[in-house]
Amino acid sequence: MEQVQELVKQKNALESEIKQLELEHRGHGVGRTEALVDREGYPRGDIDIVAIRQIRQSLICKQNDLRGLMSEIEQHLVSLHHNRQTDASASDTASSQRQRPFARVSIVTPNSPASEAGLLVGDKIVKYGSVDATNHDNFKRLSTETIDNINKPLPVTIERVVEGRPQVLELTLRLRHGWGGESLLGCHILPLQT
Repeated sequence: MEQVQELVKQKNALESEIKQLELEHRGHGVGRTEALVDREGYPRGDIDIVAIRQIRQSLICKQNDLRGLMSEIEQHLVSLHHNRQTDASASDTASSQRQRPFARVSIVTPNSPASEAGLLVGDKIVKYGSVDATNHDNFKRLSTETIDNINKPLPVTIERVVEGRPQVLELTLRLRHGWGGESLLGCHILPLQT
């Protein structure tokens, strides 16, 4: 981006020089395409032909430089835009992989840690602590994550359909023994059928 900004500064300076040359040219009382010779082919005596030709030559060179600079700026902008799209696409792909649900809640026992956290039957689990669709290892990591977080808050990201629309919600489980059930969680989770 800094390179593009530098090129734009050069472009602005070049455009300023071109405007200055055009003002000088007009100051000689001739148009840019007006002939410098009379009808008989002789140099006009009412104008400074050498100065006008030098200005015209400078204008042509600077306009060619400006076209080249504009082309270079365009190439950089296209490349920059392409890189941003590629980065965004890679980020979207990685994000969609991480945000994809991998399990669903099939049973929630009343008064359990799952029930107290707000889990409902039908909720789809997107993330369970640090476990997501990319690393659950056929649900083995769910058990490890559960055991590692006894008596600690465990963040859970779920997808729930509310009024016909899927919404992503963040819940916090507080896994503990002695809540009245056999498991730590108090719900049954099944793999999500893809």
